[in-house]
Amino acid sequence: MKLLKELQKTVKAHHVLAALAGIVLIYVFYNYSNKKAGSMDGMKGGRMATTPSQVQHAVQSSGAAQPAAPEGANEQYAPVSGMESTQGLPPSCSAGAVPNPAELLPKDQNSEWARLNPAGNADFNQVNHLKAGHHAGINTVGSSLRNANLQLRSEPPNPTNRVSPWMNTTIEPDLMRVPLEIGCGKQ
Repeated sequence: MKLLKELQKTVKAHHVLAALAGIVLIYVFYNYSNKKAGSMDGMKGGRMATTPSQVQHAVQSSGAAQPAAPEGANEQYAPVSGMESTQGLPPSCSAGAVPNPAELLPKDQNSEWARLNPAGNADFNQVNHLKAGHHAGINTVGSSLRNANLQLRSEPPNPTNRVSPWMNTTIEPDLMRVPLEIGCGKQ
């Protein structure tokens, strides 16, 4: 009895309400999780056919759309007839003939273009005018100025130290830059 009287002194009405709310909350979560775990997601059971013969029979018997068959039984392709395609292009976007670059230059020797730009006697159709070694050393990995100093005044390069075998910078100072100070030679 003494314990019950002390409990009545310490436990107030809001404590009882909080305990009841906690019990109701636990009950709601319990029912919600049972409903979620109890429902079967997917297409197991019900009207789903399980063997390829059942799938084929179901497709033939009804004209309505059917769900996909189990893995390995979806190899019945629908027949296609009377289909004409333009490879996905609309009619206004049909692929035309490839233009010939020779058609871009004028052919008339008596025109103003021919007088200003006389043609020589040589045939340059198959001549390669590109030089493979022309760009050697320009913007290659070793000499690329990735952190280029675009100022007119010269300044000493930022010092770099090797801190470890890894994570070292590959940006080097521009040693080809000529200083602009009077009386200074090469850096």
